[in-house]
Amino acid sequence: MNAAAFRRHADDVVERELRRAQGRLAALPRDRREEVEQVALRVAAALVDGVLEQARDEPRLAQALCRIYHGGAHEPGTRISAWPVEAVRRA
Repeated sequence: MNAAAFRRHADDVVERELRRAQGRLAALPRDRREEVEQVALRVAAALVDGVLEQARDEPRLAQALCRIYHGGAHEPGTRISAWPVEAVRRA
């Protein structure tokens, strides 16, 4: 399992979602907008940490993560999203 690839994917998802929300975030003062961006990145990092911790005790989750984030590839090996919100959006 390439945890670094999982973390990069999480960061990529956050960056993409922040770009999508750019119009709404533009209404905030710059310092508040930066704060929102930093909180979003910290939440994503905490979620990744939680999933990785859970995978230590759940072999199926660990196996799924290994299949998605194999080797040194930056991009996930599948279109299955590690993020429930993204998965629901695609449904």
